[in-house]
Amino acid sequence: MPFVDVIDDYTQGQTGTLTDSNGETVNYTVTDGAQTINQAFHGDNSAKIGGQGQDTVEVTFDRPVVGASITVQGSDSDEFYNILVDGVVVALDDLIASGDASFANVGTTASHTINADGTISGGNFRDGSIGQITFNIPVTSLGAVGAGSPSPGNFDGIEIGIDDTNFDVVCFTGGTMIATPTGPCPVEALRVGDTVQTLDGSAKPIRWIGSRKFAAATLARRENLRPVRITAGALGNGLPEQDLLVSRQHRVLVSSKVAARMFGVNDVLIAAIKLTALPGIYVDEAVTEVEYFHILFDAHEVVFAQGTPTESFYTGPEGMKSMPVASRGEILAIFPELAQPELSPNTACFVPSGKMQKQLVERHAKNQKPLLELFEL
Repeated sequence: MPFVDVIDDYTQGQTGTLTDSNGETVNYTVTDGAQTINQAFHGDNSAKIGGQGQDTVEVTFDRPVVGASITVQGSDSDEFYNILVDGVVVALDDLIASGDASFANVGTTASHTINADGTISGGNFRDGSIGQITFNIPVTSLGAVGAGSPSPGNFDGIEIGIDDTNFDVVCFTGGTMIATPTGPCPVEALRVGDTVQTLDGSAKPIRWIGSRKFAAATLARRENLRPVRITAGALGNGLPEQDLLVSRQHRVLVSSKVAARMFGVNDVLIAAIKLTALPGIYVDEAVTEVEYFHILFDAHEVVFAQGTPTESFYTGPEGMKSMPVASRGEILAIFPELAQPELSPNTACFVPSGKMQKQLVERHAKNQKPLLELFEL
């Protein structure tokens, strides 16, 4: 989908709505304003950002979106800009290397570059160059700030929008068999109060269950909603027992000597999309429709889906923001403490950064070691 840009006023406090190709919307607020310029060679109705750092712009969304995007139209090839994600300066080179972001020159001239220090630069006055960065992870705000320029009079035009929007779904698909004290049970048959086997050997009661269904038309428009298929045995130790379908951001347990060497613990949780670099694990393009289920316990847990240790729904700040408003209200009625923005619940196992998850998978692929080589039920 093309870059969606409807923000024509970057004055602080301005609000509006961005709409994706499927008709879903996300509201935005300009939380750090900049002068709006209206020049074709800087991007019509773009934010004016000086390269020397005297200007900043930031737009905050009312929920995390995947596909948030920012474009830069440069006026001097020696200017440098930092990108802000969720209010923090990020190293674009690291995010792009890990697959958490992507970059493209989308103008008539390809002159923007990502630098080794994580900044973006390039673009020449009126040469038609446009650099676009798109984030493949949920973000709640995007912005830019100048990092260096030979002249204080030079500036770039910055535009913030989306390529697509999507909730950060972390869940199982319908038909997945979940281990319970009385035997495997389809996830769609589970109810609040039912108990589920967890990694520590105990059975925990379910506190809340939610689901969301996506039809073929939606999946055709929004490829990032397609599930990851982990084929039987792909993780090692005969797991999963049958093919396992999960959402891309759903985390799966890795228990290995590689993890122990890298992190000092045997068990870590890795997003399913990171595992697609390995044989037998891939985004399933053949799925025509999918229903995702979320299972919530008193704490974050590792449960068994198709015999495989995988996470339950994690109620961290970003996870909560990613839920539809109605579901969020249901969860907060059960766990009102989650309304505290500074609260960050513990994860059931260590969760490495996206960059380190990628490195872990690469080492497993290179050494041809199973992901669950140390796992014992």
